[in-house]
Amino acid sequence: MRWSDLKADLLDFWFQFVKNKSGMLGLILLIFFIILAIAAPIIAPEAGENWRNLEYWQENPKSVPPAWINIFSSKKLFVHSIIYINKFNVTSYGGITEYVYNISLDYNYDVPPAGMLLVVNAKGKQSPITLDVQFTRPDGTSLRLASEQLYPVSKEDLLEYSLHFGSDMSVVSNVMDFARKYENPDVMSKIKPDVFKFTYPLFSKAKPGLTQEGAAEPLKGRYIITITIFTTEQGIEVTGARMVLEGQSYGLFGTDDFRRDLFQGLMWGTQVSLLVGVVASVVSVLIGVLYGVTSAYLGGRKEELMQRITEIFYNIPMLPLAIMLAALLTPSIWNVVLILVVFGWSGYEFVVRSIAHQVKEMDYIEASRAIGARARRIITRHIMPQIAPYAFASIALGVPGAILTEAALSFLGLADIKRVTWGLILHDANGAAATIRGMWWWVVPPGLFIALLGLSFVLIGTALDEILNPKMRKL
Repeated sequence: MRWSDLKADLLDFWFQFVKNKSGMLGLILLIFFIILAIAAPIIAPEAGENWRNLEYWQENPKSVPPAWINIFSSKKLFVHSIIYINKFNVTSYGGITEYVYNISLDYNYDVPPAGMLLVVNAKGKQSPITLDVQFTRPDGTSLRLASEQLYPVSKEDLLEYSLHFGSDMSVVSNVMDFARKYENPDVMSKIKPDVFKFTYPLFSKAKPGLTQEGAAEPLKGRYIITITIFTTEQGIEVTGARMVLEGQSYGLFGTDDFRRDLFQGLMWGTQVSLLVGVVASVVSVLIGVLYGVTSAYLGGRKEELMQRITEIFYNIPMLPLAIMLAALLTPSIWNVVLILVVFGWSGYEFVVRSIAHQVKEMDYIEASRAIGARARRIITRHIMPQIAPYAFASIALGVPGAILTEAALSFLGLADIKRVTWGLILHDANGAAATIRGMWWWVVPPGLFIALLGLSFVLIGTALDEILNPKMRKL
């Protein structure tokens, strides 16, 4: 075929495809998921490798909904925030170096942060620092949150000092002393320091009820958090810090029980689903087409033998055996693809064989045999082009089944746990009883992504079938 003829055929195909509304909708959905898969390493370069490294996510809030829920909620949840400090006001006197920074926080929420964390980075000699944190509220009242020594933990070339305000008993004690000035004594006597929600008194009006989640009235306005760091040893330099205000909402898709950002997990899961779905479907269809055409062309006892082999694979219950093989084999994404291919090709072979039987009885096939054409040439030049429309449509229609099977294996915990997949996210959600606990953001998005990606290939496959199969074209 000349290039000009091929170009004309492709343009005609595209013209017909564009007119197919369902096919275009499927193509738009597919392009959306391809963009997500390409963007994953750019937007979240480390999340793919650190999904199972739970320490990596510890600065995120635990089990919180997405930030956009505030649009529909009567109470605005505090959105997770990290304030980076790169430049301090530095003063040295009498062998002591003082680093000061004022954090200005405009607070306009109904539900306060779940917690607070301060991390200080330094370089040089391993020695303790003295930290002082002053908290000033919009109503003019202030209290000293912390005044204590912190000891470093070495991380690569830096020293890291951290203070978890909620788990530090001196901080909790300071906040409780502040709350006692306004709260009912009977209420304060029942509060246990280890379960005290210290952020409610900090961000609520100074009146009875400020310690109680349902009764506290939010105090909106500008808060000033003054951080002062003292170093007494020579050879140590504070290089920066960050204040983590643990939100009651986070990002586009919230977080799970392990504090992981579900948006990043969903993006990385797109890569695996596309890879498994496309590769498994393409290889299954190719094997089914080649095997079916060869079987039909050979005929006789050879065809009978090949058909019995096909029937064995076709009648084996796929999912139970796939579960068994996935449990026996080393967890790997390629083992999942292998399982899908081994049990997926036989269904295509039956259809291809019946089409090939019809094609090989046509006059031009007989003419090719009469002039001495070899079997390989007849199959590749005359029979395969007649099978191609069915093959292309089958590839698109076969992807959803492969994606669902991979998701099912991941959901059962039998896929590659080193890779992030939508099924693995659902597996973790099921293990944490997310549905019962009302954590819909952990369950709905991965399920919806599986459904939409499958739908995109179904729409494209149906459109291809209508365009390439003359019997299905609409008048």
